[in-house]
Amino acid sequence: MSPRLLIYLLNPRTVPSSRYICSSCIRSSQHQWRSRRAVSTAAQILKDEEPKPQNFTPKPLSRPIGVLYPPQPGENSGIDPRSWREKRDDLFDYNKHLVRRKELTKQAAKPYFRDWSRTQYHKGKTFIAPARIFRADKSLYFPNLVGSTLASPSSSSDTTSVLQDCISVVSVYSGRWAEMQTQSFTSREKNPGLATLLETGGGHKDEPLVQKVEVNVEQEWMKAMIVRTFMSGIRKQRREEDWKRYFLVRRGVTEELREAMAMANSKVGYVYLVDWLCRIRWAGSADAEVVENEGLIAGVERLIEGWRREREEGNKELGQKSVARAAG
Repeated sequence: MSPRLLIYLLNPRTVPSSRYICSSCIRSSQHQWRSRRAVSTAAQILKDEEPKPQNFTPKPLSRPIGVLYPPQPGENSGIDPRSWREKRDDLFDYNKHLVRRKELTKQAAKPYFRDWSRTQYHKGKTFIAPARIFRADKSLYFPNLVGSTLASPSSSSDTTSVLQDCISVVSVYSGRWAEMQTQSFTSREKNPGLATLLETGGGHKDEPLVQKVEVNVEQEWMKAMIVRTFMSGIRKQRREEDWKRYFLVRRGVTEELREAMAMANSKVGYVYLVDWLCRIRWAGSADAEVVENEGLIAGVERLIEGWRREREEGNKELGQKSVARAAG
């Protein structure tokens, strides 16, 4: 419908007799006009509330990030577990429609090239890594993600099963440029101290205590297919024991999850230091600075000391219990 005809129909002074124009057509046109105006108004409000990127300066990360509950294998798989009856009930639930409408309004208000345009400011850096790791009792959790690995590309694997009982440096990226940003934290050329810890496994070569985990998020099916096509080349660039630690994730990374993980820009790479209980103890974004690399090495060394201390305390408790049983 042309704009002129729409204005003509919505103007009560210019509406002719009902024998020429159907009343249902007028009501539907008025409804379309109101709905479009509401969406555009909400988009303008969200646009006005967003900070201007040229006035943004990255600040140190001052609070723990992550999800509130410990991750469980199978979560965030992107598969709808609801039954047919639950889907039918949700279809006629007005409150859930309102929630979904807010989500769609927020997505419609987000410009398609916003993340790319923001990479010209500070190279997309959204925050500066903290100088020290977060306290264990205040830290939040790294969510479970499901994807295929280089070791088993035809089946799905969970990140939680790989992160448990290890100190992990997790790189999350989407695209080659973001991958190069994460390598500024983990590569031997940029951070030789961390590379040494990763190669030696934190002093545990038989069962590595420190490991590197990569999560390549490709939510578009065409990009994911291209990555799958070149998986043989990706295998050649990594050691065979690291194949199970490279994940290609297509589903499950929602906007709520990105906000919890402080992943404000989907085109930027992020690095997380995760302990043996899947808690995020440190995080960095975009290109690494020298101070950030030093803080990452210090965080890994401190977690190694904490892991050994917990194991010693656990062994002492087991020894005391065994002595008590023998005495009894």
